[in-house]
Amino acid sequence: MTCIIIFLFFGLAFTPTVRTSRLEELSDPMLFRNYDGNTLYVGGSGPENYSRIQDAVDNASIGDTIFVYSRSSPYYENIIITKNDIKLVGENKYSTIVDGNGIGHVIEINADNVTLEGFTVRHSGPIEEFKFDAGVHITYMSYYVVITDNIIVNNQHGIFIDGCPNSTISKNIISNNFEGVIIYGDARYNIISENKIENNSNGIHEAFTRHSTIIGNNIANNSGVGIICSYTTFHITKENNFITNSCHAYFDGRFKYFSERNHWIRNYWDTWIGFGPKLIKGRVYIPWINFDWFPAYKPYIIPIYD
Repeated sequence: MTCIIIFLFFGLAFTPTVRTSRLEELSDPMLFRNYDGNTLYVGGSGPENYSRIQDAVDNASIGDTIFVYSRSSPYYENIIITKNDIKLVGENKYSTIVDGNGIGHVIEINADNVTLEGFTVRHSGPIEEFKFDAGVHITYMSYYVVITDNIIVNNQHGIFIDGCPNSTISKNIISNNFEGVIIYGDARYNIISENKIENNSNGIHEAFTRHSTIIGNNIANNSGVGIICSYTTFHITKENNFITNSCHAYFDGRFKYFSERNHWIRNYWDTWIGFGPKLIKGRVYIPWINFDWFPAYKPYIIPIYD
C-alpha cells in the first residue's frame, strides 16, 4: 500500500505543466458572446468618427461595438458605461491608451454583458484612505463582464470587482498597481484566468466572496502577497505560478466557514521544498494552515498573448 501511495504522488507531481487555454476548461457561454449591432469608431479620420470614447459610449445601442483607434491616443477620460451589451475594443493594447489623469476610476462599468478588450488603462485616482479608485471598476450587480487582453498599469487598484457575479478577467497584464485585482463583497462565480499579475503590492485580494476560480495565472514579483483570501468560501486556486512574491498566499476566516474551505490545486510554488504538500499559512481566529497537496514541479507555460 505504501508503494502505491508513493507511485500515485509522483505520478501526479510529474504531470506535464504545459496546458492549453484554461478558458477551454470553463463553461461560461458568455465568453463567446456575439455583438451583432453597429460599429462606432473613435479617433479615426472618417467623417463619423467620435473624438471622445465617452461620446461614442453615450450614443451606442444594445449590441454595438465601439472601436477605438490608437492614432489619437492617449485618451484622457474617465469613462462610465451604463448600457448593457456593449463591446469596447482598442486597436492595440500597447498603443490605445485610456488615461484617468489621476482622478477617480479610469473606466467604470455599471451594466451587464460588457466586454473591454485591447487597451492600456492607467492613472486612476491616487491611494487614499477609504477610497478605492481603479483602472477598471465593475460596480455592484453588473453581470457577465469580460475584461480581456488589456494592460492595466499604474492605478490604485488595477481591476476592482465590487460585489459583481460572473465576471471573467483573462489574458491581461496587470502590473505596478497597489493591488492588481480586488474582488469584494457578495461576488460569486468570478473567473481570473491566464493573466500576468506582476510587480504590484498585492496581486489578488479577495474578501467575503464565494466560488471564485483563479486558474492559470502568473503571479510574480509582488512586493506584498500574491493572493489574499479574507473570509472567502469555495475558492479554487489552480495551476498558477507563484514566483518571487514576498509572500505567496495568505488567508483568514472564521470557524463557521471551516466546512466551506478553499482549495489549492496543483500550483507551482518556487518556495516548495520538492516533496510533500505545500503549506499555506493563515488564520481562523488562531494560526491555521491550508495545503496544496500535489504542487507542480515546474512552472506552467501560460498562454498569455503579448
